[in-house]
Amino acid sequence: MTPCIHPVRLPFVLPLSAEKSVHRFVYAYVIVGKQTCIVDTGPAGCEQGLVEMLAALGRSPAEVAWVVNTHEHPDHVGGNSFFQEQGRPQFACHARAARWIENLDAQYRERPLYGFDKLAGKAVRVSRLLQDGDEIDLGNGIRLRVIYTPGHSPGSVSLFCTGEDALITADAIQPVGGLPLYSDLPALRQSLGRLLAFPGIKTLYCAHSDRAFAGDEIPAIIQSGLDYLDRVDAAVKEAVKYGATGPEEITREALLRLGMTPPPVMPITIQSILSHLQ
Repeated sequence: MTPCIHPVRLPFVLPLSAEKSVHRFVYAYVIVGKQTCIVDTGPAGCEQGLVEMLAALGRSPAEVAWVVNTHEHPDHVGGNSFFQEQGRPQFACHARAARWIENLDAQYRERPLYGFDKLAGKAVRVSRLLQDGDEIDLGNGIRLRVIYTPGHSPGSVSLFCTGEDALITADAIQPVGGLPLYSDLPALRQSLGRLLAFPGIKTLYCAHSDRAFAGDEIPAIIQSGLDYLDRVDAAVKEAVKYGATGPEEITREALLRLGMTPPPVMPITIQSILSHLQ
């Protein structure tokens, strides 16, 4: 059987400050049924990798029928406007992700990130709001089933592709690119527990892993995400126990205890660490 899911590695440069930047990557996916779908579009300026994959499959950007965003963060939606300009895809995301995808200025105000504009591209209008259990039928037996998995962000979803019994988790499994990145710890624990119990998964794709997981690796990698949250929790509580006060100091001390030197004390990591104290 010809694979219907085609992962595309999108390297990009993440600016941390005016003086420092780091090299990162994220995976997007071209999914081919009777219709063509792109799951996540990566940071702005990285569209060529997706265009090349489409060409290798005998498709063009103008033929993309669906763009599904697993969540609202800029490294997953930055290429949206490129595909809007190339054709007329339907854009789909969870209802709680739509506001930030349609209003990038609001996202930046509420979740500040250095270099946001370079990553986020231009806003698009969402044409379908997804809920848990919804399906997108791409034809030829390929369907994407929506699993609502909040925690990393309020609007995060995972997608189960029935054509390959494959699960796309995007950023649900921690850490993301080596960092703890989530906004709601209890919701994330619940989401990972749900994925751990989800039946019939043969392949698992994570947005920041260079390989897919199969067989017994699948529950192990999901469980490792839960175990990581426990380690962060212990580090946060230890930092507070030994006198750290204030969001930045607690974050710095917790990240040091997790072996991150220098500790990346940024609004997005501060939010993750503080979620352990709420």
